[in-house]
Amino acid sequence: MTQLAKPLIFLALMMLSVFLYSLPMAELRPVLGLTSELDYYIVNKWLLAILVLGAVLSTGLRRQAGLVAQVNWRTLPLYWPMALILGLIWLGSESSPSVLDAAKILVFCIAVGISEELMFRGLLFHWFRRLSPRAVVLVSASSFGAMHLAGLGTEMHPAVVLSQVYFAFALGVIFAGARARDVSILLPIAVHAVFDFLAITAKGSISQTFENVEQMVTGMLFAGTIALAWGLFLLWRLKGMGENHGALFGSSRSIAPG
Repeated sequence: MTQLAKPLIFLALMMLSVFLYSLPMAELRPVLGLTSELDYYIVNKWLLAILVLGAVLSTGLRRQAGLVAQVNWRTLPLYWPMALILGLIWLGSESSPSVLDAAKILVFCIAVGISEELMFRGLLFHWFRRLSPRAVVLVSASSFGAMHLAGLGTEMHPAVVLSQVYFAFALGVIFAGARARDVSILLPIAVHAVFDFLAITAKGSISQTFENVEQMVTGMLFAGTIALAWGLFLLWRLKGMGENHGALFGSSRSIAPG
């Protein structure tokens, strides 16, 4: 338990920091003159991404957080359920954004990918490196899902928020399961950004994504169940962290790829 105290404190501080960060941002929106919802989200998420990236670089945790170019491309097929989910989303697409809005959505999604992957598949993997690989994956996915509970403090319907938590946890198992087989965070960032971009543009905008409550809840529960089934299979097959993972994380555990 003593061994877990420090990483749990780090995790709690990170989650609290993200929550506290979101509070003044809403108040600053009119001050910054961000009348466009999309422009506001871009500024919000890029500032967060810069802060997280700055924290990683300033503390000398670049390699530990996975900011290395040693991408394991063999892990790319592990994300296949996301392609299936995107196909289902696009089947129900009703509109598409303008070229300018699509470009802005891409910029937004890149920021989300950087900040969330660095936090939940980067720093968190380093903090909990002394746990078993399966335990690290579950802590990562659970924390990623829990972060989305912040939506309960917004105007989003509670059912949408809770289904989003479930969906995020399910995807989190896949992302963490793939990350455990890779020493780099670059591929998870790219997959995360592309998935969000294609999912949002299929609906036309960020706000339109959450407009139909019943459709949103049903879709996320269905898609989340598909993702969770595959994620649990990856978890079951996981034997150890990726090659050189121990060296990068500073762990004394010697483990082979799963």
